[in-house]
Amino acid sequence: MWPVWTLEEARAADRMAQDEGVPFAGLLSVAGFQLARFLTRENPQGPLVVLAGPGANGGDGWVAARHLARYFPVTVVPVAEPRFLGADGWVRAARQNGVEVVSGREAEERVQQAALVVDAIFGTGFHGSVADSVAGPWLRLLAGSGVPVVAVDLPSGVRTDTGFYDGPSLNLSAVVTMGAAKWGLVGYPAAQMASELVVADIGLPSRSFANPTGAWIEPEWAAARLPRLGPLTHKYGRGHVVVIGGSRAMPGAPILAATAALKAGAGLVEVLVPKSAVGASFSPSLIVHRLPETPTGELCWSVELRQLAQRADALVVGPGLGRGVSPELLAGLLALAKPTVVDADGIRLIKQLKMPLPKNWVLTPHSGELAALLDRDASSINADRRGSVLEATSWLKCPLLLKGRFSLIGDGSHIWVNPTGGPELATAGSGDVLSGMVARLMASGLEPGDALALAAYWHGWAGQLGEQAEGLSLTSDTLISWIGAAAKAIEEMRHPRSIRMW
Repeated sequence: MWPVWTLEEARAADRMAQDEGVPFAGLLSVAGFQLARFLTRENPQGPLVVLAGPGANGGDGWVAARHLARYFPVTVVPVAEPRFLGADGWVRAARQNGVEVVSGREAEERVQQAALVVDAIFGTGFHGSVADSVAGPWLRLLAGSGVPVVAVDLPSGVRTDTGFYDGPSLNLSAVVTMGAAKWGLVGYPAAQMASELVVADIGLPSRSFANPTGAWIEPEWAAARLPRLGPLTHKYGRGHVVVIGGSRAMPGAPILAATAALKAGAGLVEVLVPKSAVGASFSPSLIVHRLPETPTGELCWSVELRQLAQRADALVVGPGLGRGVSPELLAGLLALAKPTVVDADGIRLIKQLKMPLPKNWVLTPHSGELAALLDRDASSINADRRGSVLEATSWLKCPLLLKGRFSLIGDGSHIWVNPTGGPELATAGSGDVLSGMVARLMASGLEPGDALALAAYWHGWAGQLGEQAEGLSLTSDTLISWIGAAAKAIEEMRHPRSIRMW
């Protein structure tokens, strides 16, 4: 597994290792060596400076400096007196291997002249505000100089469990985190700080990785669940998806969801839209039904809608639905007990129902939509995305996908982190594409939580491949054209670019 740990889980892993007989010095030695290996690969063209804090994070920096001094001019700046176990010995070993130790004005000058700076001031144990800490002046110096920075475990000042950070913006090229990623690295705003996340193996016990409460979606996991076609597969065996949405003002959204379901391999896709939903181009591969509507051009519950929805293996409700639709529509769909994806305006109706949902229903909100469900604001959702997902799934009793950088998928007991995708997916209609892909997977029989996780991973791969080819020109309709290539990337178990196992 590739777990994602809370502060307590990270500390428990260290305790497990020491309970098994691995001394603290052994863990520190391996962590520092792994950090040095990565920094050697970076091959800085000039002097390297390590900003070392008082605890184990600073210890990693001292150990790495000792190894790096064989290849580069290395300076350690003790931001605080080293107090980690065995500090005197590691400091002496670094000095004897050619590491210079400086402070004061000379230290500031070396930081500004460095080819690369290692931030080893604070790791998982940080409390308080960056501005009030000993790291504050050094981080401000780094921010002003623009020198490339590699952080150890976490950028100094980032909260381990949430990703909260109130320090200056750094030129952070990578974070090398020890043993497993921490929730702070995928929380906000820390998730946007580094271009590369490197998870270094430091030999922690295998049982510390068993049954984690949070984990990355892995290439092998995704490949094992991607639907394959057998030689006797027919269109009804590939899944029948019905998309319910659209309005006079937003006719295109259900078309995106329906087309994505087709491109993801559904055998039959029907679209239920109000009669006046015109202006969108319907693919000839889709079966389109124009149904009774409200005076404002939005869908309403009807016998015909119920009969058409009843035939589906999975439903999508919400894309382009509009804000004037009655909760009666959602209540009628609940009675059908079909696997259902609720997105966009459908999520607003969930709150009006004021009741838990079936376990075969899933939601795909962004932070604003989840905030409305929980009577909060989007900033509070993003301040603790993991906690917000846990809160929402506890109330709703069904799986949920919180969109954004490192999307989170929760089922009430476990949270998956999606490593694929990026800002290229921040375009109108991208979420509609995702909801269609989720429905296709649910229609093929995949468990709802697995369908959410695999669709997020697949959707992110499509975005990455599309962005590489089209750059800023990637839109939601062209995103759909990359679904097939993304499936190939999953089949080949390619590793996403956002995380590296070291």
